[in-house]
Amino acid sequence: MQRVSLRKFLIAVLLILVMMTIALLYLYYVISRPLGAPTAQTKQMRHLFSIYGYGTKDEEMLLRPTDVAFDSERNIYIADTGHARVLVFSSSGQYLRKIGKKGFGRGELAEPVGVTVSKNGHVYVTDKTLSKVAIYDKDGEFKSEFKVMVPFKPHIANGRLYLTTYGHIMTYDLKGRLLTEWGQRGREKGDFDCPTGITVSKDGKVFVSDTLNLRLQAFSKSGEVLWVKGKPAKDIRASDRSFGLPCGIVIDERNLLYLVDAFDNSIKVLNTEGKQIAELGERGIKEGELNQPSSIAYDRNGIFAVADKFNDRVQVIKITVE
Repeated sequence: MQRVSLRKFLIAVLLILVMMTIALLYLYYVISRPLGAPTAQTKQMRHLFSIYGYGTKDEEMLLRPTDVAFDSERNIYIADTGHARVLVFSSSGQYLRKIGKKGFGRGELAEPVGVTVSKNGHVYVTDKTLSKVAIYDKDGEFKSEFKVMVPFKPHIANGRLYLTTYGHIMTYDLKGRLLTEWGQRGREKGDFDCPTGITVSKDGKVFVSDTLNLRLQAFSKSGEVLWVKGKPAKDIRASDRSFGLPCGIVIDERNLLYLVDAFDNSIKVLNTEGKQIAELGERGIKEGELNQPSSIAYDRNGIFAVADKFNDRVQVIKITVE
């Protein structure tokens, strides 16, 4: 009798383990499935398509993409940080080419976290680990590079390369020659702590996502503080935080700012005086939802690309804000 009872007990335990394994596998599938996921749509933010990579093998998929940019031909450039490369896709999401390869030599990449493209098609890539900016031509061939201590986000405007670093804003000509530098690492107005987003209006105003200071700062052409929205928080759970973790930022032709907030899993829309107009998005894995987004780029006609970092994808969306 004891042997029979023990056998029944072991069979029951085995069945429970099998059921738990099936449940865990299903949960993993639900969480990690990239394609065919339901779509979350709103009137103000409509999902168009997502880019997960250029194939189905692990090395062909995006891994923690940190930055995204458009060129003048509407092609999409993705800083595929986890695979140490930049991938280029057409405006419809068709794979075009790869830029850079993993390594520590000239023209090679270890941790590309930022990308921008000039009007002539030159591609500027910031590598945080290697503390450099690498420049490639429109075909992806390496041209030159220059050293910068811990660079984050590059942005080209008004014929200049704007660059955020761990504690400074720097501007260069498009050959990589330093023009100006302002700011220092700190918590006072005009200081920075690892800013990861920058954009420039047509009249030269500079808007910076001061990421670890949990604020957005606006500057004149010469680097004078115009206004500050948000402030450093003593605690991550502070109730008076204006932002969860402000990251990438871009401006459209209407002078509206679009700021991705990684911890709030949202896109905040503000005017150039810092007044918030709308907040879009929510956390999730569905198409149209976000999981710690890190960057946003603007194309035209309300079309944006968002580096949805922890969903390992770039989403192309249309935003309509009245």
